[in-house]
Amino acid sequence: MFADYSEVDPLFPPRRLVHAQVLVRDEKGDIFLSTDNPRDDCAWELPTWRARRNEPPHDAARLAAGQDVSLNLDTLTLLVVDSTTAEPDRTEGLWFVFYGGTLTGTQLGKAGIPAANDDIDNLMLAAPDDLRDLCAESHERIRAALDRITNPYAPVYLTNGQPPL
Repeated sequence: MFADYSEVDPLFPPRRLVHAQVLVRDEKGDIFLSTDNPRDDCAWELPTWRARRNEPPHDAARLAAGQDVSLNLDTLTLLVVDSTTAEPDRTEGLWFVFYGGTLTGTQLGKAGIPAANDDIDNLMLAAPDDLRDLCAESHERIRAALDRITNPYAPVYLTNGQPPL
């Protein structure tokens, strides 16, 4: 059976945003997070870049790592693809989460990532147990990515942070 596209205007197709995120951990397993709004306790997120037209998600992920901090990641492993539906305050989207690896304290320092107890406005390392409070919108996606690191059989496909039925 083929999909019915009769209601789709070919001049104005529906817009789906593609986001690429990079999960980077320190040697203790804490996760690097960034934010555009450090005053909002729930606005923390993995480094994220919205892919431009014709830009592959893995290239956008490299940009996310390079823009938020000075991370030059040669190897990225796809962990999760999350398809999010449109809401009144957001467009539907695809979220690709890539694993950037585990970095030593020296590597984190060179990249400008603070130690877990340092207070830099828009960067932090957070324990996995703190994700629900810090990453209100995406903690389930990040948790699925962490699970995939320890059980690396295949990427996980999610819909709005949950496995599809």
